[in-house]
Parts: sequence; C-alpha cells; structure tokens
Amino acid sequence: MTASLLLFCTGASTAQEAMYEGQKDQLDANGNGAVNRPEYQSFMTKAFEKLDVDNDGSLSQAETANILSADQLAAADTNGDGRVGREEFMNRVMKDFAAADKSGDGRLQ
Repeated sequence: MTASLLLFCTGASTAQEAMYEGQKDQLDANGNGAVNRPEYQSFMTKAFEKLDVDNDGSLSQAETANILSADQLAAADTNGDGRVGREEFMNRVMKDFAAADKSGDGRLQ
C-alpha cells in the first residue's frame, strides 16, 4: 500500500518513476505490464479503506502519519476540514495518475 501511495505523495512529475517493478506488479491486476486507470483506482480504493482505521470515511493526520506529511494531507484536503474524505482522496490520486500518464493512453508503464 505504501508503494502505491508514492504516486499520491510525490506528485505527478515523479509518479511513474516512483513505481518500480515490484510495485507495478502489485498494481497490475491483469498482468499486461502496465497499470491502467481502473487497476489504479481499484487499488487506491482499497488503500483508502486500509488507511481509514476508524472507518469514518475520512483520513486524519494520525491515520496517515506514516506515509503523508501534514502538508501532503493538507494539499488533498480541498474542503479545509482537516481530514481527507474518500472523494478528496480519490480525486487527488486519480489527478496524479492522469498527470503521470504522459502518453495519455490511460496506462502507466
């Protein structure tokens, strides 16, 4: 899970570089050598569920302290409530995916 969150944490410019072969294998559900948008979205949905320890539908700094800085969490907190809801999280990680997809083919290789 931490490996996939590198895409979320590092931003789009290094997202594809951050995903080394072992991480890609973990995300590449169909084994075609690339991570497509649905595979990434599915994986990140599961990652959110694992991170949301108290099952309240949002992530706090305490829940993400091992993988996100306060600044990274704040950047994803678009409504400014101090927590990152599921929709905020997914919007952010999918935006990062789209930015990392330099070819625009919906896949990270």
